[in-house]
Amino acid sequence: MDSPAEPNEGDELSGESLPELLRSWRMRTDPRTISGLATSGRRGKGLTQRDVAHLTEVSERWYGSLERGTRAGYSADFLDRLSSVLRLSRAERHALYLRAVGRPPALAAVPEADAAAEADEVLQEFLDNQAPNPAFVADVAWNMIVYNQPLVDWFPWAAHQANQMRWAFLSPEAREQLVNWEHDWARPFLGQIRYERARHPGNEALRELERDILEGSPPAREMWDRREMVEHPDGDVRRLALPYHRGREVAVRIVALRPMRSDRLRVIVLMEDRRGGDST
Repeated sequence: MDSPAEPNEGDELSGESLPELLRSWRMRTDPRTISGLATSGRRGKGLTQRDVAHLTEVSERWYGSLERGTRAGYSADFLDRLSSVLRLSRAERHALYLRAVGRPPALAAVPEADAAAEADEVLQEFLDNQAPNPAFVADVAWNMIVYNQPLVDWFPWAAHQANQMRWAFLSPEAREQLVNWEHDWARPFLGQIRYERARHPGNEALRELERDILEGSPPAREMWDRREMVEHPDGDVRRLALPYHRGREVAVRIVALRPMRSDRLRVIVLMEDRRGGDST
């Protein structure tokens, strides 16, 4: 570790130090809004350093060094995970980078971090108001940024492995829970991935998503050669057989839309369609 970080003469930020900012952002974050985080027995408000370390997948010592203002080789990946955990605005994320590594973030290189900053309280309220229908907001690489409680009730994995496509192709349970997996789910999903890769050829998250799925799923590799493209699933009716429904097949109509203020976000709502499902 090097010496504590001091603002450079050319920094765009003045005032609060990095430790002051991080403590403030951490203490304002309500642990009850983070799925999978234990909240019973807490004595104070906000997140602890241990919470943040766990959620950003680093050691408590590593995160503590950052919060003490120690300058080190903090990666963009770590700082972006931290921005998402603390739900920083775009301006706050900018300030985090300046204080932690002495430069602003490369916005174009990490669209998913920008997307996370744009998923604000209004979108969360919108998702919550969709109950009992599961709903979530994802970035262009299908990383789930925010979601409502019914989504986690139906898909518990979303609280831990929050990428829709990786679950669908790399989790064995998905083949059972997504009814008619190959035709109704896998092929349209691959078509969406191919379409977004064509739209965003320089997006590293999409490139990694394609690579991971094709390396990890032999059926996906075979279907990929069909070169199908699908723009969106809006209006499609598909079937699920989830433990939440005790294995009973349920038909859902997919509502897919984008907020007008962002081209990085997609909103998905799964509306139970009793006309197409077994409601017994």
